[in-house]
Amino acid sequence: MVTLSRYSLALASALTLLPLPAQANKESKIEALIANAGLSCKNAVAVRYPKTAMADITIELGATLRQQIDAGAITLKEIKRDGLSFNYSMQRQGHREHVGYCNTDGEGNVTDLQQLR
Repeated sequence: MVTLSRYSLALASALTLLPLPAQANKESKIEALIANAGLSCKNAVAVRYPKTAMADITIELGATLRQQIDAGAITLKEIKRDGLSFNYSMQRQGHREHVGYCNTDGEGNVTDLQQLR
């Protein structure tokens, strides 16, 4: 008969919470794609507004899209097919000057950059 100590039980419980390697790999690929596409959007905004410092440009993945990705409702395959959408804002001297959105294709290339205000 094998008895497990509290330490062994805790370790076994913790290991069951770890993601499977394949799932972790997909998640890291999704996050890398988001980071790459976000940087492409930030660069596109910087080109459009050349007098703005990169530090003054904020890029965020669309909230609904982020929730769907976190919930696993959107796969890497779907992101590569449909692309991603980001919101951007720029601040100068503490005032938000420009707000808009940026869409990218599945490879992270900017396909649409629109200013909303």
